[in-house]
Amino acid sequence: MTDKTTQPEQPPTPAEARALAIADAKRLMRVARTGALATFDAEHRTPLATLVGVASDWDGAPLFLMSDLARHTRNLAGDARASLLLTTQGGRGDPLNQPRLTIGGPIVVDARPSARARYLRRNPKAKLYADFGDFSLRRMSIETVHFNGGFGRADALAAADLLVPGDVSALVAAEEELLAHVESLGDERLAALAEGASSGRRVWRPVGIDAEGLELSAGASVARVAFDATEFEPEAWSRRLKGI
Repeated sequence: MTDKTTQPEQPPTPAEARALAIADAKRLMRVARTGALATFDAEHRTPLATLVGVASDWDGAPLFLMSDLARHTRNLAGDARASLLLTTQGGRGDPLNQPRLTIGGPIVVDARPSARARYLRRNPKAKLYADFGDFSLRRMSIETVHFNGGFGRADALAAADLLVPGDVSALVAAEEELLAHVESLGDERLAALAEGASSGRRVWRPVGIDAEGLELSAGASVARVAFDATEFEPEAWSRRLKGI
């Protein structure tokens, strides 16, 4: 009998490790529905951390729906700079060995209808109060990035590594049609896209598209279907999804 030994797994090269860090960070930005927001409280001269709802803009930047009555919103009126921590939700094992991402920059009001629609698709319960007079949509312009992928994985990334530049006007115009097309694929196909196999236990629905992929939701669970290339034209986007 031949003695077969298992070769030790080779550690990733620096380039591979960086690519994995970027992919993990981008995924957190797309699938996160809540985050810890730190603003500066000038009255007490101390940082204030609050839990906020979050969604991703077309390029990946965070979107928020905030009340003018909230302390963090009042803080932003005095100093627009903030820091947002996004973490992996749930799962087994030590939370400190799971990827997390901290991004920082100014947060300002964003009146674009497409940004509001993106936020509400990902956070449908916010529709209960989104039309209240004191609520407005806001967007962070990312200036700083700190990514930690777990023990021994603190990678130096920049905003340019995470954001997706490009003209998304065609995707914005076709978003409703593309979402309807994804919906028409049926429960089994969507489950396979979300979970890698059709389990039949959860009903997945599309909640957003972007040039790099698709987000699916089943209740509180969120899945990301990532493309291996960016697609800004609707027909090319559909072909890319079909090939997965």
